[in-house]
Amino acid sequence: MLHFMYGVMGSSKTAQLLMQRYNLQQLGLKVALVKPAIDTRAGAQVVYSRVGLNAEAEIVLAPHHSIKEQLLWLAVQKAHSGFQFILVDEAQFLSADQVKELADMAENLEIYCYGLRTDFQGNFFEGSAALFRLAEDIQEVPGGLCWCGKKATMNTRTDKDGNVIKEGAQVLIDNQAAIKYVGLCYKHWRKGMSHA
Repeated sequence: MLHFMYGVMGSSKTAQLLMQRYNLQQLGLKVALVKPAIDTRAGAQVVYSRVGLNAEAEIVLAPHHSIKEQLLWLAVQKAHSGFQFILVDEAQFLSADQVKELADMAENLEIYCYGLRTDFQGNFFEGSAALFRLAEDIQEVPGGLCWCGKKATMNTRTDKDGNVIKEGAQVLIDNQAAIKYVGLCYKHWRKGMSHA
């Protein structure tokens, strides 16, 4: 089954993914950890949570990579095979074709994709839109709060001074520029207020 677990920035999506991986491995189950190549915050191979948890990914996907081919490569090159679970971090960065491939593979595997629903402008990412179309199970990861205490529903890009940025490239990784991402309620996102 293909699962999409989405949430705003700061809702601990990656921490939950890494805890899920740990728990599955403790049960003796084989888990492939996957991340998109565009996420370089903590290094090319590292899946990293801001709460301090991290693990090395078995597969790092470029936009043109086939997940199925990468799993076959692992079986041949590193003798890793027989995976029962695939956990994908930052799934919003997947291509629509990669999500379709995961949906096709999900007949025989449990596949959990964790990621953002929308970008800092309130638009869908390609991967998120495809997951909303194709995932059989869609759940919100709770816990993201706006600075005002209300539920955060919008991802917001800010500069180093906390000013809300509403224009620019869809993807800027937050360790590559003087930017930060925070979750805001719709009211404060619309007003461009990242703090009181």
